[in-house]
Amino acid sequence: MQFFVLAEYLFLVQVVYYMKISQESIERVASACNIVDVVSSYFPLKRAGVNFRALCPFHHEKSPSFYVNEVRQTFHCFGCGVGGGVFRFVMDYEHLDFPTAVRRLAERAGITLVEESSARDVTARSERARLLDLHHKAALWYHHQLLRSPVALEARSYLKQRGFSKEIVVAWRLGYAPRSWDAFKKWGIAEGFRASELVAAGLLLKRDSNETYDRFRDRLMFPIRNDYGEVIAFSGRILSANSQEGKYMNSPETLLFKKGNILFGMDKSKHALVQAGEAIVMEGQMDLISAFEHGCENVVAPQGTAFTLEQARLLRRFVERVILCFDSDNAGMTAVERSLPALFANGFQVRVALLPSGEDPDSIIQKQGIDSFQKFLSGAEDFFDYSIHRAQSEAGLALSPHRVALLAKQLAGYLMLLPDAVLRERTSEQVALRLGISSAALLSATSPVVLSSRENVEQETRILPKKISAGTELLCRLALVHRDVREWLSQQKSPIPHELDPELVLLEELLASNVVSSSQPIGALLPSFSLCLQHLIASWDLEKTVPDPLCAAQEVWSGFYVAYLKRKQSEVTQQLRQPGISPEQILSIQQKILDLQDSIRAVKLL
Repeated sequence: MQFFVLAEYLFLVQVVYYMKISQESIERVASACNIVDVVSSYFPLKRAGVNFRALCPFHHEKSPSFYVNEVRQTFHCFGCGVGGGVFRFVMDYEHLDFPTAVRRLAERAGITLVEESSARDVTARSERARLLDLHHKAALWYHHQLLRSPVALEARSYLKQRGFSKEIVVAWRLGYAPRSWDAFKKWGIAEGFRASELVAAGLLLKRDSNETYDRFRDRLMFPIRNDYGEVIAFSGRILSANSQEGKYMNSPETLLFKKGNILFGMDKSKHALVQAGEAIVMEGQMDLISAFEHGCENVVAPQGTAFTLEQARLLRRFVERVILCFDSDNAGMTAVERSLPALFANGFQVRVALLPSGEDPDSIIQKQGIDSFQKFLSGAEDFFDYSIHRAQSEAGLALSPHRVALLAKQLAGYLMLLPDAVLRERTSEQVALRLGISSAALLSATSPVVLSSRENVEQETRILPKKISAGTELLCRLALVHRDVREWLSQQKSPIPHELDPELVLLEELLASNVVSSSQPIGALLPSFSLCLQHLIASWDLEKTVPDPLCAAQEVWSGFYVAYLKRKQSEVTQQLRQPGISPEQILSIQQKILDLQDSIRAVKLL
């Protein structure tokens, strides 16, 4: 029953969101967005009869079980059970809530939404829109400074030395923040933005005296975009080698920008990621842009930090393998180790590219060319092999028993993060063999290497519907398609559906829906249902007919009713076995059994 309580909770959350956008607008968006076109904009689909199919983006599989039905405007995966309409697909694929998915699809279709929002919601969306507009215009201003301003001569020279052409600068809209305390502030105020908005965007800093000044000064500016291509923050690189300030400065977290949720370059590289099936993870923007512009486009960077669970989940939508290509210094090696928990917990196959000492991806590409860099990538080792080889190299090939114990403890922690039991077992066997110990000894050495990462992922794993009985499916399917079936089932009050069978809480949800009686396409109806019901409906063949739908529904209902009465009869019969029962109680119980038996016969005769 806990499963259905949670489903009901998810349904109520959906309804809260659902009511903010008018039903008419939702129908218009659903009609305008062909689900085949929407899904194929993320990854390729192949026609399979009347359907389209692909490898499921929501779980690992080798044979395609993800199907899109253009007639019903639904998708369903027969492997993991996910399914729904165009809104559900965008919600799951982009990790969006319902209103945001509708708005994104409306923007795609050029539809103006009619929204029924509170003043607070309108204010929040207005604030976000203002911040997006500010970041867009700020990126253009910084870009203009770099291209045209005399004060950016040093920045232009630096880029030229690094091999960045004007075409690259324009393609990535790189910019320059002047060496001034208020140049940006003056521009922003002149553009009509309030100082408070510039502070909220993280582009101005405030002194104790409440005076404000430019955050970014004398820095090469990299616009940070979300995977939808909107500028939401900036990263500024210092130009002076003698500066006491940090090499990079990022925007602070704002309404738009959460550092741990964004991967730099994703807006440009996501199609290449899907095609390659593998992501090359780099430390910085310069490395990423250099690789991308030289043809190595399946690249991302985690904003100068180790991978977070959110970043790993974002990347997992596109690939299942990663190559960590960080700098060869100690900081790079630390970044590798700090990235592993989130990557392993999300099921990634992780390899590590070992670069020569003192080199980074950009320096290799500039000195030796992209082909040499690709050779380093092709030689990337599985993380566990890489760790053992590194330890052997540091120890002169002979690992002492103490060093083996330490290494086993470290690797065992990472092994326990692997979500797939078979993969965990086989990998453990290989690692144990390399270390010269048993698998049991290896796994018993487990250290607390951020095991909470795996627990967090498991807690947030998608809640999928369990398999339901054929009778429950038929009742729900007939109720969804036929008005007379809905009306008859709605009149059955004693017992109510979930008393007959817990699964029939799904039927109660369907009957309670206000939109179920409309003639809308199923794709427009789905968002009003709970997540589990959306998945189930998407898997049903709604075109499958029966000769007499109402009669068929009544027969199935009778079957549930008979089973319900028999359970009651069994419960009453158990009372006869109670010790110390009186003759009067025996007679009463026997009468109840006979009454239930009569009820069963009566139902069967209907």
